Amino acid sequence: MTTTILNPRVTARAFLFDDGSGTNTATVIGREISKRGVAKASFRGVRRLSGSALEAVDKEIGTVTDGLLDMDLGDILVSGWRKYSELTQSAQRTLAAPGSEEIVVLARHRVSGAYHPRVDLLIDGVLLNSFEFELTIIFEVTGVSAVVRSGDLVALRGGESHVTATLSLEGAKLGARKQTLDLGLLIQLQRPIPLVKKPTPFVPPQVAGAETDTAPT
Repeated sequence: MTTTILNPRVTARAFLFDDGSGTNTATVIGREISKRGVAKASFRGVRRLSGSALEAVDKEIGTVTDGLLDMDLGDILVSGWRKYSELTQSAQRTLAAPGSEEIVVLARHRVSGAYHPRVDLLIDGVLLNSFEFELTIIFEVTGVSAVVRSGDLVALRGGESHVTATLSLEGAKLGARKQTLDLGLLIQLQRPIPLVKKPTPFVPPQVAGAETDTAPT
């Protein structure tokens, strides 16, 4: 019996905050938020809270933010590749010619994305503040060839990506990291990844009341 071990997903959360120590990433994010007095500033002029209560609020904001960072870096990169003309044209050609395959050599290029997840702070149903985060991710890809078949990305040959990610809250940097990753680790290719939209297969309409007799005669 053969056991297939799948590569773990590389999420924005893990890339930014997983230092290998086993510390819960939500705790790490909450600690960074607490350093900047996020909850304390929100409650100013509204009510007084103890230090432990403020810490609990910051921790909760960190937990919510942790969930928002469950974004697969490989998916983000592939999404950028779907706008890369050489790949999409290859996908369209191979889709039009069933069974054909092309190898596309990608020149050194950059794919970037910016996201603005928001966390609302409500107490007793009253909105006290909305915290807008800014997550930026930049991929600088070199030395990769993409194998395209039937409109899908089916394999990658060689290549690496220099990944830079930054998470900020209202101008204050909470986390930043830059690292070179192998594309085989970054993108999961256990199954083909569509690069272009495919036509929906035609399904003949069924006639109401029609029955098919499959019993032997």
